[in-house]
Amino acid sequence: MNHKLAGSIAAVAVLGMGLAACSSSSPSSPGTSSSQGKPLVIETTALSPMVDNFNPFDSTGTGYMMHATDLYNLPLYVFDTLRPTEPPIPELATNYAWSSGGRTLTLTIRSGVKWSDGKSVSASDVAYTFNLLAKDSALNVGWPQPTPATVSATAPSATTAVLTFSQPQYASLYDILQTVIVPEHVWSSVSNPATFADAQPISDGPYVLHQFSAQGFTMTTNPDYYAKSTLHVPEVDFPSYTSNANLVPPVASGQIDWAGNSITGIQQNYLAKSPDNHTWQSGVPYLSDNNVVGLWFNVTKKPLNDPAVRQAISYGIDRQQLSVVGESDTEPVEDTSSGLMLPADQSYLNPTLSDNLPTGSDAAKVKSILTADGYKMVGKFWEKSGQKISFSIMDPVQYSDYYQDSQLIATQLNAEGFDVTVDGIPGDNGANVWSGNMNVGDFSAAIHWGAQGISPYFYYNNWMNYTQSAPIGQTAGGDWGRFDDPAAQAALNEYASTNNATTQSHAITQLENIMSTQVPVAPLLLGAAWAEFSTRDYTGWPSQSDPYMDPGPNIPEILYTVTQLKPVS
Repeated sequence: MNHKLAGSIAAVAVLGMGLAACSSSSPSSPGTSSSQGKPLVIETTALSPMVDNFNPFDSTGTGYMMHATDLYNLPLYVFDTLRPTEPPIPELATNYAWSSGGRTLTLTIRSGVKWSDGKSVSASDVAYTFNLLAKDSALNVGWPQPTPATVSATAPSATTAVLTFSQPQYASLYDILQTVIVPEHVWSSVSNPATFADAQPISDGPYVLHQFSAQGFTMTTNPDYYAKSTLHVPEVDFPSYTSNANLVPPVASGQIDWAGNSITGIQQNYLAKSPDNHTWQSGVPYLSDNNVVGLWFNVTKKPLNDPAVRQAISYGIDRQQLSVVGESDTEPVEDTSSGLMLPADQSYLNPTLSDNLPTGSDAAKVKSILTADGYKMVGKFWEKSGQKISFSIMDPVQYSDYYQDSQLIATQLNAEGFDVTVDGIPGDNGANVWSGNMNVGDFSAAIHWGAQGISPYFYYNNWMNYTQSAPIGQTAGGDWGRFDDPAAQAALNEYASTNNATTQSHAITQLENIMSTQVPVAPLLLGAAWAEFSTRDYTGWPSQSDPYMDPGPNIPEILYTVTQLKPVS
């Protein structure tokens, strides 16, 4: 998924209106928990007013944007990206097996699971969902998780689903198994699934929609959930916020139990406010890493179509300033041009690329690269054939850390002889405009978080897989910079076509070398898993001492974490 947003919202989510007062109820009956826990209040991103759209495949819908989808539409499995070598956690499926050289995946579906309307969940729902995503291109565009299209999905029995692909999909297992499953008996009668709001979602997950209003929604335990007796959180509340003016007080006071935000001065403004307030670790960088933040280049635009220019830009950036000033010490610098997330990916690192990116600007390296590429300093700027190296960096103003990072980079590079401006997109809708512009290639450069996954393949696939891209003006599912390199494509295909660790490692080596020399994205920082949590009412949170899951309130980690929480008393 562009998941990822599927994964992590790696910039400031804006807040401000206070807790929501929900008014309208769905027909689903609230469940009754065996515990006496209080409502769990979660804040993931700004959205106001909320719209009753709970289509799990609509990245602009309320359910998806608030990261609630997996609470009502179960995925097959949940992966812990912090422990990539561990097997995934079973949810709707309990077993999987490859055959036909990675072209066939057989899934065993958990028996005894029911939808909240009382009907049984079966392998037919699984087959239906994958066929739906494969056949409805409009729906797949809205679904940010790049689940590969199936040639066919069948259900030979109530507990067996078989997915058949045209090419080996070993590398796509992470995406396939995290696909949420929808009820065939509801969706099969929908005329346009891509625009279906699913305002009253039928749940097979731990929670059902209870109340909804434009100011927020609540979910209560699903009485038909297969593991209902293990739930200790009776209600989950998702309030609506519109600005960051009042972010710190409700999070710091514990009014919000679990937040996924960047907080400036996190020590004094959050951790010091209460002994109940926690982050992944108590000191710098406070948060765990789950992606690599980069400066994406639109390689179709001059002079950014020149790899030497992109490489020179990368060496001209002062990453330490971005880390300390722009990210308030919560995101460490990336010190390798490979773009690997270290130390997690240490075993893949080409030793020649170790620590080869300076923490500060390297003017001598910039001069060496550009001079060799035919550029000369004319006045204050690097020029070739009368053209300056001029471009803009596009980021939303509401993502205040990225916006500040963009300004810092512009200042740094302009001091090195570049002509860089910042295209800050204003307004509460700025993030959506920014995302839309990147999708269609309407930008020169932009700071954006990287993909998550259980190996470096997922970062490189997001940065360099041209089969996920699209011509300028058309929506791309990845590779928003339109980078198209045959060697990169061959290495990605080599990795995806096998489950042999040696072959896959060889492919990653090729990709990290291409990343370093071609620089489709300039790696900047190790992206934080934004997560602040309160132990005032609940314990059992993932932390550095108990790293059972990525700690952010994100898709799909939110599902497993909520089921592990227990009330304090």
